[in-house]
Amino acid sequence: MKIDKEYLKSLLEAFESAEGPLTDIRELEAKGFHYDDDKFVFHTDLLVDKGYIESFATQQSRGAGYRLMGSGERFWSVVPLRLTAFGHDFIESLNEPNVWKEIQKNFKDASLDTTISVAKDLAKGYAKQKVKSLLDAAGS
Repeated sequence: MKIDKEYLKSLLEAFESAEGPLTDIRELEAKGFHYDDDKFVFHTDLLVDKGYIESFATQQSRGAGYRLMGSGERFWSVVPLRLTAFGHDFIESLNEPNVWKEIQKNFKDASLDTTISVAKDLAKGYAKQKVKSLLDAAGS
């Protein structure tokens, strides 16, 4: 399965918009992310792998709280999930003005690691431009 960056961004935003420090698959489902959908499983597993979300699943559970049977069937538990500091940094970078637009335009086919790096670099670059313009305005 290919990474759907729009879906990944929307999923990170769903985590970020949680009312408390933790969420779970029921709350994410209420936001339109169906936990038994292969796309959800694939993308949450990626976010766990990268350290952007943390699952408080048991040792027998994987990802966002499922056990995978030999037949490939998943059995779900409702476990606490949280957006980590790395996850917050990533979604904040993506939501900086123009960052997501530039990624879609110029880095649409880039790997996830490249997308993460570019998002952070663009966000820093735009912040530096803003600081420079503020300093130039203050010095006038």
